[in-house]
Amino acid sequence: MDDSAHERPTSAAAAALLGQMKRAVFDGSRIAVIQRDLANRVLYANAAALAMSGAAHVDELRLDQLFAGEAGRILDEETRGRRNGELGAYRVTLTRLDDPGRQVAVEVTGLPLMDARGAVVGSLGFFRSLQHQVLTDRLRELTLSHAGRPDLLPRMAEALRSELPYDLMLVSRVVADGEHWESEIVFNHPPFRQDVPTAWYELNDAQRAFMEANDGGIHDFDAVMSAPPWSDMADEPICRQMRAMELKSSMWRRITRGQGSDERTVAILTLLSRERDAYGESHQTLFNQLPLVETVLCALDHAAQERDRRQLRMFRALNRCVDIQGACRCLADALIEIFDWQHVALFRIDSARESIVRVASARRGDDGCAVDTGTVWGDYAQHLGVGILGRVARTMTAQKIADVSQDPDYLRTPDGEPIRSELAVPILFSEGERVRFIVNVDDPRVNAFSREHVRQLTDIAHEVAGAMERISDLTLMTECVNNVADPVIATDAKLRIRRVNPAAEALFGARRKALEGRSLIDLFQDPQPLVALLQGTEAGDRLGELHVRRPACEDAAAEAAQGSEASGGMGEAPSSVFVTRRDFPGKLGGHVFIARDLRPIRRSVQLEFLEETAYELAVETQAPLGMAMSWLESELESAHRPGAARDPDRARDLQTVLRQLGRVKHAFTRLAMYNREARVAARAVSTVQLDSELEALLASLAASEREKVRLVSAARRVEVEADHTQMHIVVESLLSVLLRAAPETATVQLTLVPDDREVFLRLRGKLPPARRHGARFAAPEAAQADLRLAHPLLDKLMRNQGGSLRIHALADGETEFVLGFPRGIAHG
Repeated sequence: MDDSAHERPTSAAAAALLGQMKRAVFDGSRIAVIQRDLANRVLYANAAALAMSGAAHVDELRLDQLFAGEAGRILDEETRGRRNGELGAYRVTLTRLDDPGRQVAVEVTGLPLMDARGAVVGSLGFFRSLQHQVLTDRLRELTLSHAGRPDLLPRMAEALRSELPYDLMLVSRVVADGEHWESEIVFNHPPFRQDVPTAWYELNDAQRAFMEANDGGIHDFDAVMSAPPWSDMADEPICRQMRAMELKSSMWRRITRGQGSDERTVAILTLLSRERDAYGESHQTLFNQLPLVETVLCALDHAAQERDRRQLRMFRALNRCVDIQGACRCLADALIEIFDWQHVALFRIDSARESIVRVASARRGDDGCAVDTGTVWGDYAQHLGVGILGRVARTMTAQKIADVSQDPDYLRTPDGEPIRSELAVPILFSEGERVRFIVNVDDPRVNAFSREHVRQLTDIAHEVAGAMERISDLTLMTECVNNVADPVIATDAKLRIRRVNPAAEALFGARRKALEGRSLIDLFQDPQPLVALLQGTEAGDRLGELHVRRPACEDAAAEAAQGSEASGGMGEAPSSVFVTRRDFPGKLGGHVFIARDLRPIRRSVQLEFLEETAYELAVETQAPLGMAMSWLESELESAHRPGAARDPDRARDLQTVLRQLGRVKHAFTRLAMYNREARVAARAVSTVQLDSELEALLASLAASEREKVRLVSAARRVEVEADHTQMHIVVESLLSVLLRAAPETATVQLTLVPDDREVFLRLRGKLPPARRHGARFAAPEAAQADLRLAHPLLDKLMRNQGGSLRIHALADGETEFVLGFPRGIAHG
């Protein structure tokens, strides 16, 4: 400042007075000091006054421009007071000379200057800036008026720019988890996009110690990022991009929560400028004095409260879900909106197939809301033992992958979306034995998830596990009820229908929507038991047989109007059902009715009676048929003996009768083989002499069939433990199959091989190849078809007796059936 410009008093007395006030004190003062005469010409202004007014030199300082508008009127009033020798104290808003759009609030104390005769010749004004106080009040007003609004931080940023100029403001959220610090940029102004995005940055021990040791500071950006501890982050994309923005100066401060030992850092507020040495001590003092902590904490709390509200809405939506796929879609959509994640998918662990199946997924839309990706159940599946998801299933712990390109277990999904980081958290049900579902979140940014995200998502997984288990059980029960053959009807306490299964829809001949809300009493012709239940005079669980009345036939007019539609089953005679009921738990109220169709029950009783009768008939017929066939065979043999009278017609008739009796005996054998009681357990296990039974069985065969059978026994009097009837059914069925399939020249070989504990009967013969599709059955193929049908029953009959049945395909094209019987026990 040019001292000659400052020292231009209008009189010698004023100059002497100014010298007596020790101008050196004013020159170094932070308070703006201006001396003027009564014509408002500025005689002196210190450096603080020049900075306040925006003037480069005292000659440029014009009070008529500084006190513009309403401030000029106030200046005139105060000048009159100075002429009268009065002191002045007032507040006024000044207009900067270098920027007329920028105003400065000040508090002025005016002193009259007098000469030696006591005449007022000028005024000395002390200007104390109120701009900092105005900014403080403005920030507090913003915090109160915009609390709970997303534009709080942008408005704060604009309010700061006037007093603390910057080119970039950053608010970084800090998450402290034990010994680890992670930081994420949650706000930047003006907004900019990272070229190579990285979400969360993990601070090492030295960087954390640096932040904890200082509440804030002013730094040369290039210098601080080139020296430890921040040089480790110099190659991060955000640092490279800020260098490209030519940022030179930075000023930061910690945003903390709590006091004393409970104090913890929750955010970092940073201002960056392209000017070198843009910030000084006065800027840092103002920066630290402003109520920025309250504003930033309020913005962070708003985001946390919004997440809590969305999480509450998620739980309410889950409680309304009734199927597991709908619940998974609801959870995926909610997580997108709670955490602003890019893509969320739900996977189910299919332990039966040892696979991980995708159930639902959602992605974040341009408006921030969840968008369904069109995923259907099972469109993607992978093996249970591979990939990051497989690792979650094995370890039953969450997996946070900062960069999937560095993980050898990562499997790329067929969606084709770029993925750099992944977070997978298991959902375990109450038994906690295995993982049931996996929440998988992926993001195109590196290190997109923090430890806090892992904790928050794990907590959510624990909380939703109960709802998912309930919905899974409900889905299972719904599938069971919907697929059961018996009609199931759920009603309220007034017997109004609330839910029916498809079998009930078929029973009443109406859709579920048409039945819901109707009274169950109206659907039966004789509803006296239901009326008694409604009146409370009858509370039995078995309501008995009721006759169904279809809803569409309530009156003759409605029935006639439907015409042919009713003839498709609606106009048929009412069905009879046997109705039972169960009550809901007391707090729910209502009943569950199960209507059983009596016709299948009656038919089952009839079939059981017929089956038992047929079995007894087949068993009792075996011996007489065998004796009759043996006698007829002896007659046929005697007719062919030498010297006997030749009667071709009689011999032909005997052969025809024998053939028909053989068919009848085979049919009775098959009939006995299908008896349910014979398949359940052996009727009477006893010691049977197997070699004698085989000889008797061969003797009952027709002569032409007996010629094809060769019995080989390694011992005589072979005794086994078996049921006589069931043993005959098995042996005769297999022998009949082999004889029917054997060519004219082929033979069937029976080999009896006794062992220490078992006796093996081997039946060996040829079976034809499988029939071509569309070809007609010949006799050999029919025999093979009978064998395929009867094999499970024969195996069951053998196991009932403690034996076994095995089939071997031999190299020469023959088939061998091996029957194993336990050795007979010596009886006293």
